[in-house]
Amino acid sequence: MKTIAGTIALCFSFTLFIYLFGLKMENSVGHDAGFFFFPLILLALSLIFFYSDYKMNKKID
Repeated sequence: MKTIAGTIALCFSFTLFIYLFGLKMENSVGHDAGFFFFPLILLALSLIFFYSDYKMNKKID
């Protein structure tokens, strides 16, 4: 279950990074550097989920 959550968080994180990069290149008036905070949180969560799943599977084997 943690692998699925990590994969979803990773996909949304990269999607948001690409979207925000497009806004930055477009010189959008509504662009704020604080918008990159949420994708960074999702990226960190995905890494935590993958690492905890790896540790749990390593204990079992």
